[in-house]
Amino acid sequence: MTGKSSAQISKSRALALLVAAVALNAAGAMIVEIVAGRMMAPYFGMSIYTWTTVIGVVLAGLTLGHWIGGLLAEKWPGKAMPLMGLAFWAGAVLTLLVLPITAAVAGALSLGSAPLALSITLAGVSAFFLPSLAAGLIQPLATTFALRAEQQISGRIIGRMFAAGAFGSILGTFLAGFVLVSYLGSAGTLWLVAGLNALLGALFLPGIGSMAFGVTAGSIMAAVALTRTSVPGFETPCQVESQYYCIRVDPADHLTGRPSRLMALDHLVHSVNDRDAPQFLFSPYLHLVDEIARHKFGSRAVSAFFIGGGGYTLPRAWSSRNKESRLTIAEIDPLVTSLARDRMWFEPGANTRTETLDARVALAKENSGQRFDVIFGDAFHDIAIPAHLVSAEFHELVRSRLTPNGFYVLNVVDDPRRPRLLASIVRTLRRDFRAIEVWVAPKYVQRASRATFIVYASAVETGLPGKVTATHGYPNFWQRVGIDSLNIAQLGLILTDDFAPIDRLLASFWLSGEQSR
Repeated sequence: MTGKSSAQISKSRALALLVAAVALNAAGAMIVEIVAGRMMAPYFGMSIYTWTTVIGVVLAGLTLGHWIGGLLAEKWPGKAMPLMGLAFWAGAVLTLLVLPITAAVAGALSLGSAPLALSITLAGVSAFFLPSLAAGLIQPLATTFALRAEQQISGRIIGRMFAAGAFGSILGTFLAGFVLVSYLGSAGTLWLVAGLNALLGALFLPGIGSMAFGVTAGSIMAAVALTRTSVPGFETPCQVESQYYCIRVDPADHLTGRPSRLMALDHLVHSVNDRDAPQFLFSPYLHLVDEIARHKFGSRAVSAFFIGGGGYTLPRAWSSRNKESRLTIAEIDPLVTSLARDRMWFEPGANTRTETLDARVALAKENSGQRFDVIFGDAFHDIAIPAHLVSAEFHELVRSRLTPNGFYVLNVVDDPRRPRLLASIVRTLRRDFRAIEVWVAPKYVQRASRATFIVYASAVETGLPGKVTATHGYPNFWQRVGIDSLNIAQLGLILTDDFAPIDRLLASFWLSGEQSR
């Protein structure tokens, strides 16, 4: 029995290199796809429209790349290896260009008046189509070269190449989602993918010069990624990135006229905290929730459950008013909690507890028998709303965790002229709560195509008059909205875990150019 010949060994090594290249290329393509969603979030937020665009654009680029790669392999069958090298290098350049292109195109479109869905699509195509096309060239070129080396049609080789591409896609998806974005950030992750492409290109281009250039360029790009070096023109708007958000903490003195800071999650300013006076609430909807709580409970200690933490603005205010208040905050992102403590002046008291869980999971786990005077839903980011936090099943859970005189309150952004989501939430809440009230600051409704409403649900009414003026802090004014004016029977749906079409109910924001962003 004889061993393998040197030619067979060389052929096996070449095939192994091609399989590895296909797998690593697919991993890079999926990493770029995952990062694409994060890159778009600071400009347009996270939504089904954002992810639909990202997935569609990347698949379109890969599809066209596969087709062109097949044509190239057929036209120049003996040049598959150098063509792969050039494709990898093109992918390196185009991957890096994602950063300035996204900043320029998405930045401009997010400030314009074009429909939001159209803006997202244009930004996605501009930044992510060509890198995906370059990635799509690799598999047909590699497969063609391997089949020519085999000198026959081989199902084994074709299957291996498809498997390598699928395995690489799985690997890239998990690496990006669980490791790279959290540790390197979006920009660092793209630099790493570009560096990988530069190194792979050097393997397939003949000549010492090509190898030296590719290795040097790839090493520099990898070093930029691993050291998280900021390169002018190739940054993202994020100060820090977590597994969930692009986060910024900036001074807000220009907004409040007082020493204060804001926390922005993705594209939305989520919290504004006053340094010296925690009970000065800049956001009118938070101020109203505080007014309702003051009216119902006075200055006594309250038990409250907060769905979402952000800058911990209201927990900070209530803790400062009465240290005996028992406050539980469900904030899924530990980095948000850390930044609230380090940079937003949040100092949790002895009776303040943070759960690093999804709010619904955290509330369901509350098995101590404790009931809450207030449950506040503040996990909604503009018009990106977690559907599982507005369903009838969740409302039933909320009701079971309230004291007899307690109340549930949440903020809802909708079009005041045709509030389909608001009507649906109210209609769904009516199944579990006897008293439903809707409030709004009138100055934000007049001639507006969007407004932030506060929905109150309880076994008992607030007891407030129909018009309320702030009793403390900033001079705000709110008015109760007549439930009959919402046209619930025609506009409202019953929202359930199985059926909560939030994006369809807010379609006017995505498909028209009237909204302000």
